[in-house]
Amino acid sequence: MYQVEEFLNPGVLAAVLIFLIPIILFPIILLLGKKFEKFRRYSGILATSGIFISFLLSYYLYSLNESFYYQNGWFYNFTWGVFVDPLSIAMAMMVSGVSFLIHMFAIGYMGKDPNRHVYFAETSLFTGGMLGLVLSSNMVMFFLFWELVGLCSYLLIGFWWFKPNAASAAKKAFIVTRVGDVLLILGLAVLYWSLLPVIKTGDPLSIYNILKYANIVPKDQLALAGALVLGGAAGKSAQFPLHVWIPDAMEGPTTVSALIHAATMVTAGIYLVARIYPVYLYAAPWAGYLVLYVGAFTAFLAGTMGLVMNDIKRILAYSTISQLGYMLSALGLGIVASQYTISISIYHLIVHAFLKALLFLTAGAILYSLLDIRDIRKMGGLWKRMPITITAMLIGALTLVGFPPTAGYFSKDEIISLSYYFSEQNPGIYYAWILLLIGAFLTTLYTFRMFFIVALGKPKSYAAENAKDPPWVMLAPIVILSIFSLIYGIFQEGFYKYIGNFEFTLPLYIEILPFILVLFGIYIAWLFYGSSRFSAQNFARKSGFAYRIVKAKYYLDYLYTNIIADRLIVYLSYVVALFDRYIVDGFVNGIGKSFNYLASITRRLQTGIVQNYATFVIIGLIVFLILGKIMGVI
Repeated sequence: MYQVEEFLNPGVLAAVLIFLIPIILFPIILLLGKKFEKFRRYSGILATSGIFISFLLSYYLYSLNESFYYQNGWFYNFTWGVFVDPLSIAMAMMVSGVSFLIHMFAIGYMGKDPNRHVYFAETSLFTGGMLGLVLSSNMVMFFLFWELVGLCSYLLIGFWWFKPNAASAAKKAFIVTRVGDVLLILGLAVLYWSLLPVIKTGDPLSIYNILKYANIVPKDQLALAGALVLGGAAGKSAQFPLHVWIPDAMEGPTTVSALIHAATMVTAGIYLVARIYPVYLYAAPWAGYLVLYVGAFTAFLAGTMGLVMNDIKRILAYSTISQLGYMLSALGLGIVASQYTISISIYHLIVHAFLKALLFLTAGAILYSLLDIRDIRKMGGLWKRMPITITAMLIGALTLVGFPPTAGYFSKDEIISLSYYFSEQNPGIYYAWILLLIGAFLTTLYTFRMFFIVALGKPKSYAAENAKDPPWVMLAPIVILSIFSLIYGIFQEGFYKYIGNFEFTLPLYIEILPFILVLFGIYIAWLFYGSSRFSAQNFARKSGFAYRIVKAKYYLDYLYTNIIADRLIVYLSYVVALFDRYIVDGFVNGIGKSFNYLASITRRLQTGIVQNYATFVIIGLIVFLILGKIMGVI
């Protein structure tokens, strides 16, 4: 890692242009689309081309095979610039590459929307914000892009603002992620004041300084900063207890869901923890365990909720929450046991980007063909009618559950195996391994429940009866993502050489245990939903109370909305209103009334009679002389 002094350095210019090009396209597409209606049909091509250029520039940085940073003065002792290393380059290539394919699909998917120029302007800004985030050289600049990503998600989730559910979902996502953002601000503040005594000159929140000097900061301060930053990451990356916004976010266009879940927003929190991992590495041990178990518990919890969903997009949303939990757990393992597992977390993040973009785009193709029917119970028999789309969905499903030799097998199963490996040396990790193992089984169960209901059997609606594959402008990205999902595991060795690797061996029965659970999960799903030998409805009825709790999403939405928001926050607002009225206003109004009272007294003294004025002068002079005598001045 070395510092570049000149802004005109080719590497620095490439890094800046990677995020600047999509951001600049935002006003261009928006204004041209508003002024020239004929331009709107080309807005998708322009946005897609800009993001493809960003991908080429990201590949150029990769080809340089160098790590460097550039920073320039901004205000106070904060700086702006770019930080280029294997982690940021891998993220930039993933974000721009997957976003390019999603934008290509959206050209067909959003082709008839009258406001498609607004859509492509906002998705271009969204992608640019995420690219700026991963290449930022300091945490202040990082936070600005972090907020830009949050704003874009609000705009895109509520893109169809005329739908009440979409408008409500956008507000929910914005508010819940703001809770995480407040925690992130507090975490960065603690980190700033912790590093300030250590770094005499320069920016305490520059990523270079955080990586270099974190080991000098007291462990408890780092742990507090890390826990607060984790709260911010949990908000963006939908981890417990701030995961509740992401299923509702499915009310936006399916291509927005693909963009949020694969390339942009939800990966930001995982990247944040990975980016400043020395903060956790040198912190008190409980911070690392917090990261590990938040991820493991979320992976398990989301898996249970995915089982009872019937909305195809919400099923995929819960799978995203679960897989992000695996990534966070791997980061926790890296902090608690071995930092090399951080590279496995990022590898799974990239694999997940491919497979989740694939699954959401296949879902989008189904919705496009079925006139936006999202209930899987109204589908069925689509494999015969949409062979390319459903075959691609099968590839995505196999990759998601980690079926060999797909890329998911080399990433998710690796995380589970590592959690067992390190649990032998550290018993505190054992329960995380159990949660991740159960989560893998649940993932298989709800994924193939969805697949069997959608793909097999007879069509259960007129739209399903007449379904067909979408145009090739939409199929091409799906085919490309299918190929990547199948073969990307082959390139894992090259990826680990680039990021970092860790060699380990396990007993054979431990290594194959996740695969056995995958096979068992597929078989159970087949019995209930593929062959109909058992009735899922009867099983749900017999589950009774447990089914109702999971179906109600553990009443977390009820807790946040009906108790915290409608009661606690409302009562708190009453208290604040009373404090404002009687204390704040009382103090301010009291000062005013006091001056009015004094004015009324002094007004009486202004009689206009000279003798009275002379009397006051004499009395004042006498008082002055007496005080002077007492004080010894006279």
